[in-house]
Amino acid sequence: MTARRPIPVTVIGGYLGAGKTTCLNHLLAADHGLRLAVLVNDFGAVNIDAGLIAEHGGDTVALTNGCVCCAIADDLGAALQAQTERDPPPDRIVVEASGVADPARVMRLAGNWPGCRPAGTAVLADAATVRARAADKFVGRLVVQQMQAADLLALNKLDLLPEGDIPALHAWVQAQAAPADLVEARFAQVDPARLLGIGGAGPASSVGDLEDTAAPGHGLSSVVWRPAGPVDPAALERLLAGRSDIHRAKGAVATGAGLQRIDWSGGRFALSAAPLSAAPSGASLSGAARVVLVGPFGPSAGPALLRALDGCAAAGSAVRETAG
Repeated sequence: MTARRPIPVTVIGGYLGAGKTTCLNHLLAADHGLRLAVLVNDFGAVNIDAGLIAEHGGDTVALTNGCVCCAIADDLGAALQAQTERDPPPDRIVVEASGVADPARVMRLAGNWPGCRPAGTAVLADAATVRARAADKFVGRLVVQQMQAADLLALNKLDLLPEGDIPALHAWVQAQAAPADLVEARFAQVDPARLLGIGGAGPASSVGDLEDTAAPGHGLSSVVWRPAGPVDPAALERLLAGRSDIHRAKGAVATGAGLQRIDWSGGRFALSAAPLSAAPSGASLSGAARVVLVGPFGPSAGPALLRALDGCAAAGSAVRETAG
């Protein structure tokens, strides 16, 4: 029996809101001719083009181009093992690291899993906010650590930066991380060949034990908000804009216009339609609503934040009632 070749593994990292999920969307839809296995914490957040979906079952979405998108859940090792046992195996495995994880630690596990080999680590950075994040007393060390783990560092969202500021940003990034490959990106559209290290693998990661893929000492915590009723998006945007401690907010809320996906990062608020097909079967609008907020929240900040968020839900209910 011919021994299988190790599957190349690419890790995609970057701080909260840098554009990792959008990058994965672009990669899945690209005409690269590879059968990819993409492992993410929550593939429900990956807005896969419905025309690409061949089969949806359990924690796996099979695509018409031969790719699959699988939820990591709580066990990256089990997800990797499942991919190495597939017949035929995928051409490549892509792992999306959490926004508060050290990509180097993720690669030490994934790239050295039996049946796998490291192909390189790609890190996205929000060009408009990365310097401020790197100076933050709570997460600055983590943000720089993520960049330093990169074989490929993609400066994303450059469309939000004045052209004259870009050379200085390049110089700053080189001084902080000196990545092997530094590229510019808009809307997280990174060339798949460069993202996957095709034509030249990244340096192999050393074998090491990994008990927790989250970078230690980042001082971040998360709060999950499940609004009981419709939400006023304008009120929610005002609340998020008024709080510097909320670094990232992502999820879906019920509104007068139906279920809407919300995305908050770098001081920017985005609202888009969220199809109920992404929610559990039979879920109501309110039942499908869930928002995860991440920031350096203190021990007593969570309950106060949830009460403030509930105020947005109450405002949304009032708007919906009067609109009828």
